[in-house]
Amino acid sequence: MKQPSLGKRITKLRKAKGFTQEELVEKCKLNVRTLQRIEAGEVMPRSYTIKLIFSALGEEVFNAVPNKLVDRLQNEIRKYYTYFIDLFNLKTNAMKKLTILTISGLTICTVVLSACLTTEKTIKEQANASSMLGTWQLLKNGKPDTNYNNTASQVRYKTITPGKFVVTDVMFRDKVVRAAFSGNATVDDGIYTEEIDVTGGPGYAYMLGKKSSFKYSIKDSILTINGINNNYNEEWRRIK
Repeated sequence: MKQPSLGKRITKLRKAKGFTQEELVEKCKLNVRTLQRIEAGEVMPRSYTIKLIFSALGEEVFNAVPNKLVDRLQNEIRKYYTYFIDLFNLKTNAMKKLTILTISGLTICTVVLSACLTTEKTIKEQANASSMLGTWQLLKNGKPDTNYNNTASQVRYKTITPGKFVVTDVMFRDKVVRAAFSGNATVDDGIYTEEIDVTGGPGYAYMLGKKSSFKYSIKDSILTINGINNNYNEEWRRIK
């Protein structure tokens, strides 16, 4: 949901809960002016801010922010996720099995996406790009980031296929796969570039159409990217 619809939704929920703006910002640790601008539709808050607000209002973000694209992505993910859940008994080694299911689900989604979308110039056509193809897990201080975006048990994955990339957030604790964003991926003269053409989660709408470039290197299954005119400096470990 984009502004001003998001702001109107927050206002409606706040009033339904009987909160004043001052009471709500106290719960969210925000300032009143920020909330006023959000409710007025003047700004699009970050996903973390949206999460804080709806949590304080006792609402699930996906339930509170209806979005046809989110629904479509959720339905696709749920279809594959349910299928794989039925194959395994999660009463033992749940984390290990959830990891297997997640990787399998991401692979299937990627294959479907790659089969539907074509591009004249793909990563695979470039000799130095083939090593980037696969599924990667975001690291923090050299170790898997299992609390991405300060959310307990949340892990971020990036899958790169010929000409495309998909970023997905997985909450192992809740057994939920959250769509993030996807788009075109190219490598040219040692520069890796992503251009987002689909956003699938609340708070990501502002990223639609965003194009980011990075210098990159791969060593011992670790992908290191350093942003060019952006602050994204990250390490990813290959898992598939």
